[in-house]
Amino acid sequence: MTDQDPRYISVTPMKNEGPFVLEWVAHNRAIGIDQMVVMTNDCTDGTDALLQRLDEKGILIHVDNNSRRKTSPQKRAYRTFLKMEVARPQDWVVVIDADEHINVKIGDHTLRALSDAIPDAKTISMTWRLFGNAGVVRYEDRFLSDQFRQAAREQTYRPPQAWGFKTMFQREIWDGLGVHRPKKPTVETIEECHWYNGSGQLMPERYYEKSWRSARDSVGYEFVQVNHYALKSCESYLVKKMRGRAHHLGESLGLEYWNMMNQNAETNTSIDVVLDRKRGFYYEMLSDPEVARLHHASCDLHRQQIAQLRDLPEMKDLMQQMTAGFTASQQA
Repeated sequence: MTDQDPRYISVTPMKNEGPFVLEWVAHNRAIGIDQMVVMTNDCTDGTDALLQRLDEKGILIHVDNNSRRKTSPQKRAYRTFLKMEVARPQDWVVVIDADEHINVKIGDHTLRALSDAIPDAKTISMTWRLFGNAGVVRYEDRFLSDQFRQAAREQTYRPPQAWGFKTMFQREIWDGLGVHRPKKPTVETIEECHWYNGSGQLMPERYYEKSWRSARDSVGYEFVQVNHYALKSCESYLVKKMRGRAHHLGESLGLEYWNMMNQNAETNTSIDVVLDRKRGFYYEMLSDPEVARLHHASCDLHRQQIAQLRDLPEMKDLMQQMTAGFTASQQA
C-alpha cells in the first residue's frame, strides 16, 4: 500500500459487549479494515480492559469515552474521532456497531473490493439484514455467524429497521458522523457525493439531506449487506435489556423490540466466505494469554449476569414470552 492509497477506518462507540468483541474485531480484520477506533463508556463487563489490551498489541485504537456529563456517549465518540484526525481526506470511514458485521459479497470480500467494484463511489450505503435468534435460548461462547443464520428476506421493508443502512464514505466529502450516514457534506449536490447503494446504483436525490434507511428505489444487496445481530440468544437479550439501547440514554428493551427484530424468514450463510480468515485472526488474538484471560472473564461474567437475571420475575415473564412455541430441547 502506498501513502496515497485510501485506508479503511471504522468508528465504534461501545458499552458492555465483552463476550462478542473478539469475533467482531476478527471479522473487521478479515474484511480489510485497516484501523478500528473503539470508544468505550461505562463498561462493567471488562469490554474496556479487553479493548485496551488489543490497543497495546497494536490491533486497534481504544479510547476512554467516559464522561460525568449526561451527554450522548455516541455523539461524544463521533466528536472525539473527528478531533483525532485519524482519517486522511482520501480514507474511507464507516460507523459500525458491535452487533453489525459488514458482509462483502464480491471480489476477495474486503472493503477494498467493494470500493473497487464501484470506482466512481465516494459514499456507499450498505443495507441491514436483520438476523433473528434462530430459536437459540442459551448463551454460548461461539461465533455469532455460526449460531444465527436465519435472517429477514431481502424484500422485507417492514419494520422500518429491516432496511436501515450503514454508510462508508471518503472523509473529504463529509465533515460529520451519524449512526447510519455521514452529515455535513463538503460539496453542494448529491452528484458530487458520488453516493451509491449496495448494488452499485446511484442513490436518489433526497438522501443528500436526510434518511437513515433504504427504500424500494434505493435498496441493493448485490455487492454488500450488513448482518445485524441485534438480539442474539434469549439469555443474552436479557443482559442487553438491562443495559438499555446503545444510543438512547435509559431506553428500555422488551418484547416489542424482540418481536420487531426477530426475523428468521430464510437461511443466509453468505458471510461464511470470510470464516477461515476470521478464524485465523480470532485465534491469533486469543493466543495472547492476557487477551484470553480477559475474554474468558467477560464470558464468565455474562453467564453470571444471565443466571441472576433469570431469577427475576420480570425476566422470567420475558423469557417465557420469548420462548413461547420453542421445543423443550431448545429451552433446556
